[in-house]
Amino acid sequence: MRFPSLFRLPRHQQFRIKPRYYDPVKEEIKERTERIKQRMDGAESVDYQPSKINFKRKAKSAPAASMIQLGIATLLGLMVLGWLQFGNEIFYYILWVIVPAYLIYRLKNLRSKR
Repeated sequence: MRFPSLFRLPRHQQFRIKPRYYDPVKEEIKERTERIKQRMDGAESVDYQPSKINFKRKAKSAPAASMIQLGIATLLGLMVLGWLQFGNEIFYYILWVIVPAYLIYRLKNLRSKR
């Protein structure tokens, strides 16, 4: 017996997958007929090879992201060490350095956009 509830609970969902049938011979015949039709039309493309799959990465991972992560980790580590050494006063010193640097950076960006 089920108790009444204010919340609606999700029902059990079953996972259903439709298997796909892949016939490599049929695919190859289809690709060949398409190439022959293109040659007969006169639009032959030399670099088009549908049977080969290219797994090369389109965009390389940016090393700048790892440098930013390293910089953030270093800054946080220095903040912790400064806090252990000087106490809460270190945060005031950091604000006196970071706020003007941020404002200068923003002003340079605003001037360069004009």
